[in-house]
Amino acid sequence: MAGSVPRRAATAAPADYLTHYRLDAEAILDPRDLEPQQRASEARRIEALVRMLAPSAGERMMDLGCGSGWLAARCRRTGAEVHAVDLSPRGVAAARRRFPEVDRFHVADVYRLPFQPASFDALVLSEVLEHLTEPVQALVEVRRVLLPGGRLLICVPYRERILQHLCIHCNRLTPANAHLHSFAEADLAAALEEAGLRVRRFAFLANKALALVGFPRWSRSWPHGCWQLCDRLANRLLRKPAFVAVLAVRPD
Repeated sequence: MAGSVPRRAATAAPADYLTHYRLDAEAILDPRDLEPQQRASEARRIEALVRMLAPSAGERMMDLGCGSGWLAARCRRTGAEVHAVDLSPRGVAAARRRFPEVDRFHVADVYRLPFQPASFDALVLSEVLEHLTEPVQALVEVRRVLLPGGRLLICVPYRERILQHLCIHCNRLTPANAHLHSFAEADLAAALEEAGLRVRRFAFLANKALALVGFPRWSRSWPHGCWQLCDRLANRLLRKPAFVAVLAVRPD
C-alpha cells in the first residue's frame, strides 16, 4: 500500500525537523508543571494507554519517544522492565531525573534502534508518529525489535488540522508542534499493514467537547472506568476525540 500514509504538511527539509524536535524535546514540561485541566486530561490518556497495552510483570517493553517519562513510569508500576527512548540527550536526562524508577533510558533515533531483533514484548509510540518524516520506515524498525506476537500501541492526534506558525527556533513558517501528518483510522491501518503489522483494535480518547466544559478536571477523582464510559459515549455521539489509539501485533 505504498503512498497510503496520511496527508502531510508543507515542510522544510527533514534535517530541520530533526533539529526542531531535539530542541522541543528539551523544553518538555515536568507533568507537575502542567495546568490542572491539561494534567488531568493527560493522566487519563496515559492510564487508558497503559490499560490498552496491558504490560505485565516480567515483560520487556519500550516507550519510544518517551518525552517527559510519565508514561514509562506508569508502565513500570505494572512490573514490566521498561526502556524509555528519545532523541534528545537533554530531554532523556530530564526524564531520568523525574522518573528514576524506570529501568533504562536510551538516546536513540526511531529509524535506527540500538536493540537486537525480536527483543521486546511490547512497545508504545505515544504522540510520536505524527512527527516523523517516514512513518512506515519507523514502523518497520519497530517490527524488527518486537518479538513475534509482540504488541505495538500507537496514539496520535485524531484528524488533526495542521496549522503553520512562526517557529521560535528558526523564525520560519513551520507546522504547529512539528506535526507533519494527520491521521485517521484508515491511515494508521494502511501504514501498519505496509510495515507488516496487524491491527487488533482502535480506541478514541479525550473527547474535545467534554474538555471544553472542564470534564477532565472535575472528574479527576472518579474511578477510571467511570471516566472511560463517559468519554466513550461522548466520542460515539459527537465523534470529536482528541486522540486515536491503535493496538497492533507483529504476526507470528
